[in-house]
Amino acid sequence: MLGTDIRGIMAEEEEVQRRQQALKSLMTMRARQLRESLDARIKRAGNTGDWKLLSKAECADLHKQEKAHLKSQLEKLQTEQDRTRGKLTLLKRAKARAQRIRAAEAASERKRR
Repeated sequence: MLGTDIRGIMAEEEEVQRRQQALKSLMTMRARQLRESLDARIKRAGNTGDWKLLSKAECADLHKQEKAHLKSQLEKLQTEQDRTRGKLTLLKRAKARAQRIRAAEAASERKRR
């Protein structure tokens, strides 16, 4: 029964690690966008979308709004990453505890024989 629990803990741990990696990647991408200058943003927009129809001042205002939104997203992602890191720590402790219990049970079983 404990073997199944350990496998379950390990599977959950792997899932949390994948989630942590995805969050890290997303945060890196958002941080890069947050550092982007107005000229770089206009250049990235190119001839697509509404940016080509806007004045420089309108683009600057839109860029400012995007940066505020990105900053908000980064704060939420950071909170989620902290929560994920905490969950991963708890899973690692649970796995170690389950392995110690399993080893103690195995040692106890050997003594009985």
